[in-house]
Amino acid sequence: MQPNDVTQMDRALLEHLPVGLLLLDEDGQVIWVNRLMTELLATAAPELLGKSAEQLPQAVQQALATEPSIYQLPANQRWVTREVLRGERGQRLLVMADVSAQEQLAEENARLRQQVEDLKLTDDLTGLPNKRAVSQALDLHISRSRRYHNPLSVALVFLDMQTMSSVQPLSTDPVVLAVSRFLRDRLRWVDQIARWEDNVFLVVLPETSESDARALLDKIASEQDGMVLPEAHGNVRPQLSFGLACWKKGDDMRTLLRSVLNDLRAHSGV
Repeated sequence: MQPNDVTQMDRALLEHLPVGLLLLDEDGQVIWVNRLMTELLATAAPELLGKSAEQLPQAVQQALATEPSIYQLPANQRWVTREVLRGERGQRLLVMADVSAQEQLAEENARLRQQVEDLKLTDDLTGLPNKRAVSQALDLHISRSRRYHNPLSVALVFLDMQTMSSVQPLSTDPVVLAVSRFLRDRLRWVDQIARWEDNVFLVVLPETSESDARALLDKIASEQDGMVLPEAHGNVRPQLSFGLACWKKGDDMRTLLRSVLNDLRAHSGV
């Protein structure tokens, strides 16, 4: 392509293309640029025409030197994609497309997805309340106990995955689901159970003294060998460990949960 080749093209068409175009001849000099490219580069055409690649703005040098990619232009913070097309005699056509709107939409979608995730109150696997939901509920129970001095017990139930190595490479999700159902079926309707972490459940026992709560956990522990598991995991016996604490004057959610975790560690070595 010779310098006058550009004048033989339909300039009106090239000017209205939704991409920036910059043409360098075989000697590496800019011989033509369209309006959108000057806008993207925030540089007037006279400052580009006749310049060698080494004399061009850094954004153009970067675009000519790197592989196709998405990056942000420093001059105006626009996000662009770029590609360099090569002619038979060594000419180069830099094609640059403004994808700022798409990038902004992707960021907005990611932000909205995160907001939805933050607002979720149930665990996807078990259908139990998640950490966010049970934290809100526990905070209300603590406020009620602080006001009326009602007993409140909280337990952590830890599913020991180390004892389940024989189920690999099978997923442990069915076992976690089975444990969640086993625990839920042994609680009163006023009690709350939530999936706190991957293999940890939090149980909130309103109006329950520590001795009554300990008796409940002992009963659950004595029945765990009868837990019904999926057929593929029928030879696995999940081992449950328990931590327990009862609200006392001065406790907030943080100190109460710390007491429960310390009790769990004392009984399981977690």
